[in-house]
Amino acid sequence: MADDVEPLLINGKRVQRKLLEMRPTQRCLTTECQSYCCSGGVWVDLAEKGKILASAAQVKPYLPPERRDESKWFDGVQEDDVDFPSGRGEGTAVVIDLTHKAGATCIFLRPEDRYCALQFSSIARGEHPWTLKPFYCALHPITTEGDSVELDDENEIYAEGGHCQREAGAPMPLYITFEGELRLVLGDSGYEELKRAAEAL
Repeated sequence: MADDVEPLLINGKRVQRKLLEMRPTQRCLTTECQSYCCSGGVWVDLAEKGKILASAAQVKPYLPPERRDESKWFDGVQEDDVDFPSGRGEGTAVVIDLTHKAGATCIFLRPEDRYCALQFSSIARGEHPWTLKPFYCALHPITTEGDSVELDDENEIYAEGGHCQREAGAPMPLYITFEGELRLVLGDSGYEELKRAAEAL
């Protein structure tokens, strides 16, 4: 499906029609990909940073001892970003990890199981797994820029293995494969509208 086809307008968002394609793929397994998408850290809204730091005591037990100093969790470089509610963002820190095939990872990626400590700590408390997870981290490989919602499958991380898709025996629409991510960005009502639009084609 050509990328230049007019996107679908859903809940005020322009959804790339590529997300309606049928592909013989299914969700990744961290045991296979080793959470490669987490190798470079993630850009977070300053409000997300504040929420994570406010929950530091909750997160620390799920990190290796050498990563528990919350003053080292972010890279300290802040920039304006119109796609963030606060208007500014900052990156999570990246640490050397020679046990990972990338050689470095986001500070929150647990080396023992390649699971996100932010996500792990929320699950342990009976909360939604994405309670503390940064928006763009949870959204990967879906991405947004302005009002556009796209599958970001043409980048270096995707080419190297951080693509959240593995072979499946039968094709499935991408909007179903990435239902959770699309519900996050479109809302439940928006996702149901997208689903109806796809089924009507």
